[in-house]
Amino acid sequence: MIPNTQTFLWIPALACGLVAGLVSRASAQSRVTYQEQVLPLVETHCSKCHNPDKKKGDLDLTSYGGVMKGGGSGPVVQSGSPDSSKLLRVIQHLEDPTMPPNKPPIPEKEIEVFRRWIVDGLLETTASKAVAAVKPAVDLTLKVSTDGKPEGAPAMPSGLPLTPVLQTAVPGAVLSVAASPWAPVAALTGQKQVLLYNSATLERVGVLAFTNGQPQVARFSRSGGVLLAAGGRGGKSGRVALWEVATGKPLALIGEEYDSVLGADVSPDQSRVALGGPGRLLKIYSTSTGELEQKIKKHTDWVTAVAFSPNGQLLASADRNGAVHVWDPENGQEIFALAGHPASVHALSWRGDSKVLASAGEDGTVKTWELEGGKLVKSWVAHEGGTLGVAFSHEGLIATCGRNGKVRTWDADGGKKKTMELGNELPLSVAFSHDGVRVLAGMFSGKVFVWTAADGKRVGELDSNPPVAGGRVAASR
Repeated sequence: MIPNTQTFLWIPALACGLVAGLVSRASAQSRVTYQEQVLPLVETHCSKCHNPDKKKGDLDLTSYGGVMKGGGSGPVVQSGSPDSSKLLRVIQHLEDPTMPPNKPPIPEKEIEVFRRWIVDGLLETTASKAVAAVKPAVDLTLKVSTDGKPEGAPAMPSGLPLTPVLQTAVPGAVLSVAASPWAPVAALTGQKQVLLYNSATLERVGVLAFTNGQPQVARFSRSGGVLLAAGGRGGKSGRVALWEVATGKPLALIGEEYDSVLGADVSPDQSRVALGGPGRLLKIYSTSTGELEQKIKKHTDWVTAVAFSPNGQLLASADRNGAVHVWDPENGQEIFALAGHPASVHALSWRGDSKVLASAGEDGTVKTWELEGGKLVKSWVAHEGGTLGVAFSHEGLIATCGRNGKVRTWDADGGKKKTMELGNELPLSVAFSHDGVRVLAGMFSGKVFVWTAADGKRVGELDSNPPVAGGRVAASR
């Protein structure tokens, strides 16, 4: 029996129970503090090298003041931002010098204590006040060309960590697969991480830790230089993380949601992030300040998909009731309400010229809309039982996947071109490679298949759950 979409949307919501040991003790309190939860871990793992007598890297971790002072290379923790905190990154072995040196990473449940301490505001004791979070100060804004292609060579990952954050006994569903628009780079959501692969060679080229729960969405910026991942902890929190594709450098952590983010995108000029989820709100944030610019209360059910037009002038959002809306991202004003899907819309994709939007729904149809007048162009049943993913190629071809266990390509008029060799799998997301030569799809089983678009022949598979160093396997949660 093919599982319902709402089930796999809530996989992260069920994944994050209480963690044993120290995390359980920390969860019993309202917030994690340095003195009660963090210091015991420092004394166990860090004090040999980072104490008042031997401050390796000019860093003393055995006192609260020492941690807050930082080391010779600057601050090591940033309130509210685990991705920007060097201390967390080095104990996760995501950045050199790794801690503890020449040993495996400390247990994940203990890493979680450090992460929660940072998120909770770097409290010294239970009586302390949280340290004010530092807002992002990075300006990611780009001048957008007509086709969005950047000047010079497109961004390719180089020197990124290749070791997965964790491996689970049972792979999780690959909820999102994305491809760079200009380079052979594919991103897929994994267990608390995003994995990057070369879509031509199928070799792993990077691993990025998503420290904010489970990623639901992966998207490349229009330039291909920034990668977005969004998700969270169901019923608790949601965030959008941005990284520099070439270096893996964290750029921003956006949003303060109270539930997992289900749909998100970054504007072509990289100045804004739009997101939505179970809260039924569409929100638009500034990437340079992290401030909320627009809060739109139009949707009547979960926001399931969000997509900026390639020219950045329009923003589309869809929900579980089948509604599709098109907005002016500058002022949050509605431009079109595109009615036609009687049930949940799972995916949105813009044609490269920003004139046509495709929507994929639980009714099984793919619908294309022209955005000069907001009129329906074509509607066809792509997958009996529900269409779960849709993507345009640069050339205007369309790839889809659905509940009937098929991945298909179509011409602009909805004429069927190829049905991919798949087997007994449920595909959840689909993408074209940068050159349109290949089609990639992520499966409920955790597999990611790659085909040649021209003939529908499978050419390989990407691993969403590769082994970690030392063969450490975490329980699937």
